[in-house]
Amino acid sequence: MNISKIISDIFKQICLILLYFFLAVFLQVVFYNFLTSKNLVLVNISYILVELVIMTTFIVIFRHKIVPDFTDFKKNWQKYLKKYYSYWLVGLLIMIVSNIIISSFIGMPANEEANRELIKTYPAYIIISSILIAPITEELMTRAPLKDTFKNPWIYIIISGLIFGSIHVTNVIESKNLLELLFIIPYGALGASFAKIYHDSNNIWVNITFHSLHNIIAVLLILGGLT
Repeated sequence: MNISKIISDIFKQICLILLYFFLAVFLQVVFYNFLTSKNLVLVNISYILVELVIMTTFIVIFRHKIVPDFTDFKKNWQKYLKKYYSYWLVGLLIMIVSNIIISSFIGMPANEEANRELIKTYPAYIIISSILIAPITEELMTRAPLKDTFKNPWIYIIISGLIFGSIHVTNVIESKNLLELLFIIPYGALGASFAKIYHDSNNIWVNITFHSLHNIIAVLLILGGLT
């Protein structure tokens, strides 16, 4: 086991997560006047631009991976989807069951409540971000960096799942309810299934596609609940 490589890869992963949050905060400051405008169309467009800049940054960082993977995915997408949809379904099932159990004790996660409120106020932004932008940014950030770091693939799958789960419970800072950290489990289960897909397929666009499909269903369910 190459300890120096492990340390280096973990450092890169941490830097990517920090870069993500730095860009999110920095760009919201830059676009502050637009994001706080009373014109909802302008606000939606501004939020989308913030997300696009972040996504573009990660695409540039992983351009050596994302371009050839896209070429391969165009040729073999049917094979990939047929082969790996069961992985996603397992992760989805664990996510749903664990989410129901945890929610029965501490209520709806703050992240989900925030998404419901955002989709009411900024529907265009949430729909475009959830379906098109977030899957690319999140899969590049949480899936690609550590794939070849550990000899045991399950270490990678668990760590990747935990990272994915953790970035989806950052609202715990606002809610100040540490019990909400338990929602790392359902989000982490889904993240682990995505990590398994990426480890076996070695094509990031397979992940992006399943992530996007998952978010489409989530958005439709939220919209259905609002009507």
